[in-house]
Amino acid sequence: MGFLVSDKILTKRIDTLKEKLKDKRVLIYGTGKFFTETYNKHNLSDLNIIGVADKKYELNNSIKEDFGYKVIRISEIRKQNTDYILICLEKPHVVEANLRNYFKKIKIISLNKCSPCWQILRKKIKQLFLQKKYRKNFVLIKQDGTIIKNPKIKNLTVDIWGENSKIEIYEPFTITGKCHISCKENSLVKIHPFNKHINTTITAGRNNIVEIGEYTTIKDANFFLVASENTKVILGKDCMLSYDITIRPNDGHTIYDKNTRQVKNTPQDIIIGDHVWIGAKVVILKGAKIPSNSIIGTYSLINRAFLEENTIIAGIPARIIKKEVNWDRCLTHNFI
Repeated sequence: MGFLVSDKILTKRIDTLKEKLKDKRVLIYGTGKFFTETYNKHNLSDLNIIGVADKKYELNNSIKEDFGYKVIRISEIRKQNTDYILICLEKPHVVEANLRNYFKKIKIISLNKCSPCWQILRKKIKQLFLQKKYRKNFVLIKQDGTIIKNPKIKNLTVDIWGENSKIEIYEPFTITGKCHISCKENSLVKIHPFNKHINTTITAGRNNIVEIGEYTTIKDANFFLVASENTKVILGKDCMLSYDITIRPNDGHTIYDKNTRQVKNTPQDIIIGDHVWIGAKVVILKGAKIPSNSIIGTYSLINRAFLEENTIIAGIPARIIKKEVNWDRCLTHNFI
């Protein structure tokens, strides 16, 4: 939720802008909830508004007019001889910075603006409040079944940012490096017993599940789900992960059909079986499935489902390069 100025302050600000922007060509950027309430409560007729722009108009070329003003695409703003862009958003700061970089010769101002220092302070206060509220959903399950809420675990930091999320860690486990787990609402992170982690980062978004099976060791891996809702990453039992591994069931940004606007790269689950050895610098992407008793070669890119067990999978993109194999944690000179 953005910081909203009161009606009294907003009225005074609009009156000041009417005087300041007299005879200036003004473009409104942002026609969402904040602008709608401003438009309904305040008289903007004294401002020389030449049009409105918003991200939503870029996605729908059929809209030619809104709020009685001409809709101007972002690519057309320079052609309008605009003197000022007036940002009307609840959270104007990121957009304001981007517009300043893009339109060097147009002056940018925000209608709903408070000092950056207040924004930073407010964000920190909110973070502290949420952390205190949701930390009870971080639990340690001891071997005797005892549940400890909000435990302090050496080398592990935890952030829970939403309701109905839960982080469960089962004893015994070993954490020797810097590990971090965070999740938004309705997500579950579950780490089964006998795990050993050196550097593990799990960033879950909304409605995600991350589950790591027992007897699994991870040297350095990043589970990145923050941009993918309603997806899961399941890592089986007795897996061994090397360093600099990325597991990501999403592309982050959207790819869509330019005619139908159908999304082409929706997030997909990642399922990794039991007893899988993943080499260094491997990237595992959406829709990947790795069967049990597999070996993933260093620097490989896994971007599809494999079904055959007891194989070596390697390459960019990965393919099966050897069959009828298995692996053991024992060093080769000690293997019997």
